[in-house]
Amino acid sequence: MVPPGSISLLICPAGRMIRSGAGGLVAALNSLPTSVSTRQCSERGHSRRQYRLLFSYRQGPPVLVDVTVGCYPQIDNMSLQAGSAHSVLPIIERLLKSR
Repeated sequence: MVPPGSISLLICPAGRMIRSGAGGLVAALNSLPTSVSTRQCSERGHSRRQYRLLFSYRQGPPVLVDVTVGCYPQIDNMSLQAGSAHSVLPIIERLLKSR
């Protein structure tokens, strides 16, 4: 889902830039069972909590991953999708609280 070696991570809508310590999130995203992205979201539940994760690299294009609770699939990078964000949400929230 996310190539290794990112040099920064921007978490939106919080606008939080992470320059180190995102390896756990990359590992969690890459451990998820995935399928080819349908580029669609089916609403599931009332929560619409959303994060946009922008991973940047020294070489090559950035990778954008959308995480949307209340949608199925909950994770999508427009190439691959994963059904549940259960394992990655605590990591995102921990990164947002870190200084």
